[in-house]
Amino acid sequence: MRSIATWTLFAVVVGAMVAAAAAPDTEGDEQPTLVGGLTFQDAVEVTVVNIVAYVTDKKGNAVTDLSEDDFRVFQDGQERRISNFQLYTEELYRHVIQSPSDPAEEQVAPFEDLQAEALPNLQPSYMAIYIDHQNLRAFDRNRVLQQLQSFIRHNCRPPVEMMVASYNRSLTVVQPFTTDSRLIVDALRGMRTLTEGRTDMDSTRSEIFESMERMKQDPSNIQNNPGNIEGRVVNFIHEEENNLQFTLGALREMVTMISGLPGKKSILYVSNGLAMVPGIDLYYGMATALDDASLISVSHQYNQYRRFESLVARANAQDVTFYTVDASGLQMGGIGAAEYGTSRDTQSANLGLSNYSDSIKHMAEGTGGVAIVNTNDIRTQLARVEQDFYTYYSLGYTLHVGGGDRVHRIKVEIPNHPDYEIRYRRRFVEKSVESQVQDTVVTGLMFSLDENPMEIRIEPDAPKPSTGEQVIVPVTISFPLRKVALLPEGEDYVGRVVVFVASRDAKGKRSDLTREDFEVRIPSSAYDAIKESDFSISANLLMEKRNYRVSVGLFDELTRRASYEIVNINVQP
Repeated sequence: MRSIATWTLFAVVVGAMVAAAAAPDTEGDEQPTLVGGLTFQDAVEVTVVNIVAYVTDKKGNAVTDLSEDDFRVFQDGQERRISNFQLYTEELYRHVIQSPSDPAEEQVAPFEDLQAEALPNLQPSYMAIYIDHQNLRAFDRNRVLQQLQSFIRHNCRPPVEMMVASYNRSLTVVQPFTTDSRLIVDALRGMRTLTEGRTDMDSTRSEIFESMERMKQDPSNIQNNPGNIEGRVVNFIHEEENNLQFTLGALREMVTMISGLPGKKSILYVSNGLAMVPGIDLYYGMATALDDASLISVSHQYNQYRRFESLVARANAQDVTFYTVDASGLQMGGIGAAEYGTSRDTQSANLGLSNYSDSIKHMAEGTGGVAIVNTNDIRTQLARVEQDFYTYYSLGYTLHVGGGDRVHRIKVEIPNHPDYEIRYRRRFVEKSVESQVQDTVVTGLMFSLDENPMEIRIEPDAPKPSTGEQVIVPVTISFPLRKVALLPEGEDYVGRVVVFVASRDAKGKRSDLTREDFEVRIPSSAYDAIKESDFSISANLLMEKRNYRVSVGLFDELTRRASYEIVNINVQP
């Protein structure tokens, strides 16, 4: 699918005649008065940054007896005074949210619908359970899916909503967010017979190591010469690099997809790990077989750290935490692990194992999450993830908004308790209101958006032929004129709005986000007569013949308020 491309744009007021007349005399007014529109959203250019901090003792138990004075917060190296402090516990949540303890009971209402009058800003939690079939072995996957069930049944209820997504060369939402644990468990149960992609890579790796063994035993065989084996290693690395590029791209798509949701957002990522340096263990094996240590340095040109750091930065920018699960279980290098099919020297084997776990550890640690690795039973470690849903400290400090998107480094210390572990997001992005609107529009491609104070409507018209397989779909975006803020300008009232549009087809392919600015200009003398009429913006969307979900955001530049609406468009072949 191509991006939403050519916009044939015009804006009109419909439903009333607009007569030309002189504007009222505003001379002498020191500040023009807004006409219409909603209340101003960010009149005070000061906001509060809330840092979620998880504090645990040596055994991993949550520490809940700290006070504001125990913490020190730094932004970009400068200490900030804590202005807001709150400890959240499961008891606090459960005191207000009286959800059924038996999952078989009737599903409770979503967290947002519950009344929490006395609560200090309790947040809902959204967790996407992401099963990466492309980087999993079937046996390991099915063991982890079985162990996840009790965790889901106990926690998939307010304030926690869960969804299921899978990746097998493309990202698929299997089950949207819900508080019904049965739907989540059923979605995971249906994955146990799906194909997986790690086995073929393991087999190729094993064959290369076997060739190295044969090379040591019979170096005269042309099939076992170093040049031939290194060529196979390089081909393996290129294939793994290509797979990693698409894998991380899908994870970035998942992060973007949930970025506009309110509250705490996390991804529980399940795989057999991802290669931080593709082929590093193969090069180490060659270096050992040929007694040539220089070969090890060759592998570093394939280091993928920057790609993982980019993913972590994206997650931090969208306030998304990674919890990662290495499904490989308890592993010991050098003893003929099943995925390699042959014994290897201990250092090469351990290097290979850590290469796949270091990446997902970085994903979790870089976003304030937890990495579950080197265990056959993940249920004990899932207790730490469960603990994070409900028990944490919220540390707030004032931030003077700069007006644009800026990245800030965060450091939190508890100097009087050196034995405690503290986890938090190391960076946060100061976002403009427009950036927040864009995030919400993209989220609308997958999830419902109920925020529509400007009462916008989207009305698609019959498609028109275009070139090749594409068609032009006329779309009208309309809203009551009284919902837009206007300022006197000569004989007119003038306002400015921004329209954001994105689309996603039934196969999950997403368009680029499109942004267009519009001026709303009305003769001031006619405003009272037409303010109940609709202001309409027309656009032509270039689409292929398939089903689409189109997400639209309308942003009023004067009041900094936004509205969202979703429409499904079926372009028939």
